[in-house]
Amino acid sequence: MSKADAKSRLGRTDWVLAALRALVRGGIGAVRVEALARDIGATKGSFYWHFKDLRELHQVMLELWEDVATHRITGAVQASGLDPRGQLMLLADMVSVRPGEAMGGIEIEPALRDWGRNDPRARAVLERVDRQRLKDLTGFLRAAGVADGELLPKAQLIYAAVIGLEQLRLTTGVEMGPALRGLVKRLVE
Repeated sequence: MSKADAKSRLGRTDWVLAALRALVRGGIGAVRVEALARDIGATKGSFYWHFKDLRELHQVMLELWEDVATHRITGAVQASGLDPRGQLMLLADMVSVRPGEAMGGIEIEPALRDWGRNDPRARAVLERVDRQRLKDLTGFLRAAGVADGELLPKAQLIYAAVIGLEQLRLTTGVEMGPALRGLVKRLVE
C-alpha cells in the first residue's frame, strides 16, 4: 500500500486515537491539528474532513473514552456467563489490564482526569463515568449477595482501590490484578 493510500484510509478513529495519545504526552494543549496531522501522516484538510473543529474532536475523544471505560467493560462482564462472584473477579481482571498504547496506554485515565480539572466538559464526562462505574459495581456486588447497607461503601472502596492502583502502576510499576482481586474477594466473603 502506498503512502497516499494509507492517508486516504485514515478515519475519525485514527484522529481520535492520535489525540488521546497526544493528551497523554502533553495534556490537552498538545492536541493540536498540525501536530496530530504530522503524527499520523495526514494533512490538516483530512482533519477538517472528519471534524468541524478541535472542540468536536475533544467531544469525540471523551465519548470514546466514556464508552470504553464503562459500557464496553460492563457489557463484556455481563455477557461472560459467569456467576456473580465470577463476574466481579472478571471485572477486577479487566480493569487491571494495561490499556493499549493505541489509546495512550496506562497514562490515559490520569491524563483525562488532569484534563477534567480545568475543562467543564471533560469534568462532566469524568463525573458521569465515576457515577456509572459506582452504579455498575453496586449492581455486581448486589448480585454477589452483599447486603444493601454495605453496597455503596464497598463499591467506593473497590473504585478507590482501582484509581489508587492505577497511580501506583504509573509510579512503581506494580500490577493491579493481585491486590484488586484480593480486595474484591475479601469484600464479598
